[in-house]
Amino acid sequence: MRRRTALNLLLLLGALGRVPLPAQQVPGTVVFAIGEDPTLPLPAITDRTSDTDLADQLFLRLAILGPTFRTAGDNALTPMLARRWQRTDPLTLVFEIDPRARWQDGVPVTARDVVFTWRLTMDPVVGKGRILMEPVASVEAVGERQVRVRFKRPFAEQLYLFSFNMQPLPAHLLERIAPAAIARSDFATGPIGNGPYRYVRRVPGQFVELRADPNFFLGAPTMARVVLRIAPDAAARMNLFLAGETDVMGDVQAPDALKIKERPDVALINVSHNLLLWIGINQRQGASGHPILGDRRIREALRLALDRRTMTNGIFGPSAGVPDAAQSQIWAWVTGGRMDGAVRDLAKARTLLAAAGWRDANGDGILDRNGSPLRLVMMYPNSSGARHSFALQAQAMWREAGVDVQLERVERAAFIERMNAGRFDLIIDGGNQDPTPSSLTQRWSCAAAADSASLNTLRWCDPTFDRLLAGAETAADPIAAYRAALARMASEVPAIVLAAPLNQVAVHRRYTNVQVWPTKSWLSLWQWRVRPDAALPRDR
Repeated sequence: MRRRTALNLLLLLGALGRVPLPAQQVPGTVVFAIGEDPTLPLPAITDRTSDTDLADQLFLRLAILGPTFRTAGDNALTPMLARRWQRTDPLTLVFEIDPRARWQDGVPVTARDVVFTWRLTMDPVVGKGRILMEPVASVEAVGERQVRVRFKRPFAEQLYLFSFNMQPLPAHLLERIAPAAIARSDFATGPIGNGPYRYVRRVPGQFVELRADPNFFLGAPTMARVVLRIAPDAAARMNLFLAGETDVMGDVQAPDALKIKERPDVALINVSHNLLLWIGINQRQGASGHPILGDRRIREALRLALDRRTMTNGIFGPSAGVPDAAQSQIWAWVTGGRMDGAVRDLAKARTLLAAAGWRDANGDGILDRNGSPLRLVMMYPNSSGARHSFALQAQAMWREAGVDVQLERVERAAFIERMNAGRFDLIIDGGNQDPTPSSLTQRWSCAAAADSASLNTLRWCDPTFDRLLAGAETAADPIAAYRAALARMASEVPAIVLAAPLNQVAVHRRYTNVQVWPTKSWLSLWQWRVRPDAALPRDR
């Protein structure tokens, strides 16, 4: 993983032409094409990717991952808001906030902000980090700038867990607001951060604009203006990019990549990615479980009936992985880079379906049992062209196995509402993973299944998987332990993984000093620059 990640970043820098800083720096604008409107960029109470990407420009983490992307050990991370930390015993870390750090209203960032944000993160109603931060026993201020963090048990990722996932919010502006009201507050629509950029404005459904904070304590940003251009349709995003109206677009799909490669003014770079797409299977519909999908044989048959490799190659290209468990490209240090799961086996799929009592009694091509056809409904949002393509192909392949799957392509708001309520058989969903498999607790654990506000919208719960995952924290061989947990997940088929793609990022070549990270892609955006000889009118 270390070599691969470093190579990806070096390729990106080389392809865009890293040049010396010019004597007269162009202010610079970068316009991103994004698919989802970021409406709540507040850490601790949001987990939508568009919100967290925006929040990364406004609110600093205590520390970020270093160039090796290692998550274990007390020297694994790079200081940001915390200028140093010290271990006092196996269960305790003390962080010191950089005294230069200021909120954009001039108030110093203090330990009080960290403690406030910790409490908000753990709030039983709105907090989004309750499950992830479960190993943390307490967080307390020790003076104005020091924070003592105690853990419930010793494990190698203590520093990573707290410092990377802690993005303090300003206590002096928020602590008098009820947690449930923060999302509706004036602060939510005009956040004041401590990061490299100031929030300027948002036009709903169109764009969000940020401006560089010249007083940012780590140095004035060399990119003066950031615009997030919102286009829910993938084809529309590509058209905006090709027309020169946007400068950067991530997650470029295989057909569009060919168009970009023909353009000499842009670069297309593959970066290790934390994205994963899957077909989620609802096993818990109704009080007694789903009448069809509660049977593991049915779930395995649905997976075996799909030629996932062919499906994924057509959308993301051959570099994408197709594993059987929820593992993205950034976990190559655990998986050894092995990203191919079970291949299509239509005969075995039919055998499993027959063993579960499903046969074509009336000869119409659809299996039935006790007079009822094997019919399911798969839901997915209309904002994703990739999901639509996956859905059409899956429907046809399942039909060959005798399974009738009806497709529902719905507005994103309706998709999220029904997904959270558990009103579906199958869904095409996806997400961005953290750098370590220990984060699987957020979406795939029994604790998350019991939390209606968690990411575990499938409500999948397997105590054996939980035990294996928890054991990896302190295992003598954590890689083997994580592999055992992933193997258990693969055998139970809570979801059918469709793709673990690389991130194909299209970037205009007028930028230099560009870095795109495998996780939290735009953490270094404030250090990008525009070459004066390639500046556009919007850069000045």
